[in-house]
Amino acid sequence: MSKRQKGRRHRRVNRTPRPVGLSRPNAVRPEPRPEARPEPRAVVTASERRPAPAPGLGRHEARTWDGLCAFGPGGASVDDLCASVGYQARTILKHVSGLEDHGLAERRGDRWYARHETEGALAGR
Repeated sequence: MSKRQKGRRHRRVNRTPRPVGLSRPNAVRPEPRPEARPEPRAVVTASERRPAPAPGLGRHEARTWDGLCAFGPGGASVDDLCASVGYQARTILKHVSGLEDHGLAERRGDRWYARHETEGALAGR
């Protein structure tokens, strides 16, 4: 053996193989429990499903838009969106500025408001 390469002797872990089969030969295996079936999912029809706000939005930006829509006509500040959506302020600012470019949000003062005329805004693009 060379000086650089250690042999297998230095390994103390797993030097002896595990026995195959049950570790205790007289042990009784527990009966497998039947899996609890989850309740069936509610079927959402196409008319109830809200379309994506714009095809160019990612899921994180869409989540910010949903958070902005949840605040309603009162609008939301960046801090409000941070608390409700869970992103940092810098990320929220990036998302709402992108939403503004898509015509889905507008800024008045220090508050952001969701624009629900998405059909008209997207038709012009």
